[in-house]
Amino acid sequence: MAEKVTTMVLKVDLKCEKCYKKVKKVLCKFPQIRDQEYDEKKDTVTIKVVCCNPEKIRDKLCCKGGGSIKSIEIKEPGEAQAQACTRAGEAQAKTRARKAQACTRAGEAQAKTRTGKA
Repeated sequence: MAEKVTTMVLKVDLKCEKCYKKVKKVLCKFPQIRDQEYDEKKDTVTIKVVCCNPEKIRDKLCCKGGGSIKSIEIKEPGEAQAQACTRAGEAQAKTRARKAQACTRAGEAQAKTRTGKA
């Protein structure tokens, strides 16, 4: 397959400084990502990806971004496909957010038992 340029729109809470830094750090780790445009009014980040499989990049971004990335929409000529990808990405992001919260609660409980504040 030939490499093609795909546009993706990430929904992120850019007003949250922690989320902003996390997304910026994650996006810098991917050499396939060429341009990044941050729109703080709409809470979106528009990126251009050069690769043959944008779904794979979307999945990696969801994984690395954790709960910071709310959804990822792939902008391609087939809008129905992009909407399906967005729904799948949102479901994955929600699942990861729940797991992260559970891990955080477990870590806090362990910290309390170590310090004797149980």
